Amino acid sequence: MTNKAQPSDGAPQEAEPAVDDSSSLDAPQTIAGAIQGIVENFEVQPVLFVGSGLARRYIGAPDWDGALQFALAQVGGQSRPYSYFVQKYDSNQIDIGTAIADVVLEWAWNNQEKFDPSYFAGSDKHVFMKALIAKHLLDLTPKDIGDFPKEHLEELNALKEIRPHAVITTNYDEMLERVFSGYEPIVGRGVLKYDLNSFGEIFHIHGLSKDPRSIVLTRPDYNNWDKQSRYFAAKLLTYFVEHPVFIFGYSLGDPNVRTLLRDIGRIVADETGLIPNVAQIVWKPEAGATPSQSEFVIDDEEDKRQYRMRVFNVTSLIEVYELLSARHELKQVNPALLRSLAARLMKLTRKDLPGGTVEVDYTTLENVASDDTALPKMLGLTFADTDNKTHPLTLSQVADELGMSTWNGVHPLIKRLQAETGVDLRASDNCYHERIKTGKKSATRKWSHEAVELFRAMIDGKPYKLRKI
Repeated sequence: MTNKAQPSDGAPQEAEPAVDDSSSLDAPQTIAGAIQGIVENFEVQPVLFVGSGLARRYIGAPDWDGALQFALAQVGGQSRPYSYFVQKYDSNQIDIGTAIADVVLEWAWNNQEKFDPSYFAGSDKHVFMKALIAKHLLDLTPKDIGDFPKEHLEELNALKEIRPHAVITTNYDEMLERVFSGYEPIVGRGVLKYDLNSFGEIFHIHGLSKDPRSIVLTRPDYNNWDKQSRYFAAKLLTYFVEHPVFIFGYSLGDPNVRTLLRDIGRIVADETGLIPNVAQIVWKPEAGATPSQSEFVIDDEEDKRQYRMRVFNVTSLIEVYELLSARHELKQVNPALLRSLAARLMKLTRKDLPGGTVEVDYTTLENVASDDTALPKMLGLTFADTDNKTHPLTLSQVADELGMSTWNGVHPLIKRLQAETGVDLRASDNCYHERIKTGKKSATRKWSHEAVELFRAMIDGKPYKLRKI
């Protein structure tokens, strides 16, 4: 169960309003190509922004109304029915929840044996309802990924293989911790203090069921959240700017999501207003549904601009998960080990080196800084295949080598080369380019240093000779 703006049925929902016009998108014709294009333009794993749709699908978690009705049912006949609260508070879910929390408060003091004694000494009078809902979510959540319903195991195992850099969610349940084993939950205000240079975290920005006090659920909780939301957005903005981000299970009508996307658009949107690295995945299970691309428009009244984000309407979640699947060399890396290495490196650069507590071998450091393979070897890591040695560069890295500010600058060179020679480097595996398979239906495009030299000669206006493809 997540915040009040989440959709109420069991599937990720389409953004409203969305324009069903794929010709208006700056994207490849196929959804698979568009998703791969987003991923390939970055040198890092994607970040997942997960809403209530996935929890409802995989563990049957209640929607907002369902959670409140569950809590009210625990009180039994000592309260008015749920429909009374809906009518009295004009269907405002936060006010309904706050009123029911007051009812649960009175009931809890007459049934103290049902709650943690510390709740009666604290100041949060609504913790009793939060505790009832939290326990319900814990009871619904399987202990291990193998304990999920069998009909979802194939999807969940594909989701697990994504190995995202991080997951951001407003969900209270622990389903994501079961799927992404070894990832560390960071809860509520803990996000503000956390070092985002790490890997393998699940950020529960609205609280987590194992700590009912952390849950954002009633009017006082949301008032407090509103005061801090800008700090959360600023903290998480780094992820949304530097990583490909895929949104699952959210309605983009959620005002918190819209505000975050607007802030991202101000920084990364191109001249057409497109936010190129963020996309929403909408699952369409209806009979006869067909995959399609659309876009979601965010108005920025302050800057008098509009920002656009891609929306992929899909009929198979597993195919999307496989497209996002981690490259082979990442799949067996323990997230906890990577976090420890990152924390140690941060301490080394911030404290040990400036404080003079370690001696510096500058020759080794210079080698690590200039050779992409030196640091992995030092850490005991090896590349999983020879393709990464012969074609080690992403398109972004090729752009960096050429002194370009963005990967978009390489595309005109590829098209020019095709026009001048009749050869599309991307149409085959060759000495300049390879399409490296990373999963059943996913792949990444990599480039060689020879390709960089070819492009550099074209930029400099020098004669070039294309090797036989």
